[in-house]
Amino acid sequence: MNYNLHALFILLLILVSPVAAAPLDETNPLNGTNAGAPVSGPFTITLFIPSSNMIHSDQILDMINTPAGDVLFGTSFGLSHYNGTWSTRHINRDNISQGLMDEYIKAIEYDPEGNLWIGYSGGIQIYNGVWYQTLRDQQLFKDPRIQDIQRWNEDMWVATGHSGIHRYRDGVWQWFQPMTSGGPGFYEVREMVLDPTGNTLIIVTADNGLWMVGSADDPVVFEQIAPKGGSFGLITNVKRDPLGGVYFYNDTSVVHYSPHAGFVPVLTAKDLTQAEIEINDLAAATDGALYLGTDDGIFIWRDGGLYRSVGRFEGIGTSEVVRTVSIDSKNRVWFATKGFVGFYVERSETQNPIRIEMVTPVPEPFSVTSDETPAILTAVTIPSESDSGPGTRTGGLAPILDPILRALDTVLSKLGIMPG
Repeated sequence: MNYNLHALFILLLILVSPVAAAPLDETNPLNGTNAGAPVSGPFTITLFIPSSNMIHSDQILDMINTPAGDVLFGTSFGLSHYNGTWSTRHINRDNISQGLMDEYIKAIEYDPEGNLWIGYSGGIQIYNGVWYQTLRDQQLFKDPRIQDIQRWNEDMWVATGHSGIHRYRDGVWQWFQPMTSGGPGFYEVREMVLDPTGNTLIIVTADNGLWMVGSADDPVVFEQIAPKGGSFGLITNVKRDPLGGVYFYNDTSVVHYSPHAGFVPVLTAKDLTQAEIEINDLAAATDGALYLGTDDGIFIWRDGGLYRSVGRFEGIGTSEVVRTVSIDSKNRVWFATKGFVGFYVERSETQNPIRIEMVTPVPEPFSVTSDETPAILTAVTIPSESDSGPGTRTGGLAPILDPILRALDTVLSKLGIMPG
């Protein structure tokens, strides 16, 4: 080993020695997370590796809370339920009425009676807690590919494939035929959410801009709020703002919308970091904070500025690419990366972390292609809280260590030695 590399490793050991003094727990899902005494910090992260006794997939397509306050995940490999422990439902090949019709779940939602609606690429199942009712008649849905399901008051709204939107009200299905008098001016819906204060349905289409339904009462009126060729017409996603309105976003920008204030720009990817990243998902908290899943970890935006970034060294897994973020009724921020599903819990009641200001470009992090945890990740692991479940890690020193460790990555790369 040359002198420069030796010095770097000594520096690394000095940096992490205050938080890695206890023995490593080899049974931990991260294979190197300290499972000793709790360590105080501004947040904790709990990780799960998809397996037969946890969530079964890291590809989460939808997440909702159950009426009991648990969390339900529609994934690419079954319907997973979390209430402190995991369970997952799959196809029951011995009794079709007692299992899912498909493993790949695109949308989930509860109706006013508490029945669970599960959307697939070939129809819907309605689960009453005992058995499943299957709806996949093409005469009913016109296109059985379910894109999204949204409860609105006592009705259920269903976006299907290339055939617009259907509504279920008082036992009757109604199809709002696209491009007809009184019908929507679009064919394919990407997402739809409710504005909780305006009680309006907001719709993002695949190629016809952004739309709004201002009232659930008949006659239903579809109003375009941003044409495809306009400033906001190329936005691809929408998420509910619990404080009112919605957040529209694409891979570079986030804007807030409400019928009263219209479109208000919030941030761009360059406001988060000088690195070239894409915004993959967004979740809005009840305190006004935004959690953004990106190609470079999770960024937290609060009070008009960057509040914190959470990446590989803070415990999100071995990849910086965060595919999805969602917030449950207990204010846990769930996220998914390649090989991991976890949740972040803010613990800032007694601590106000220093706000982050981006003044220089952040070095590109090294990429991980192996399924094994890289050695450098194991070396800087923050101790776990023993009562918080598998893979829980606190982030008290992470804001200090992260930029230093990223710089070390860059120096190692220049020396021709890739970490891990």
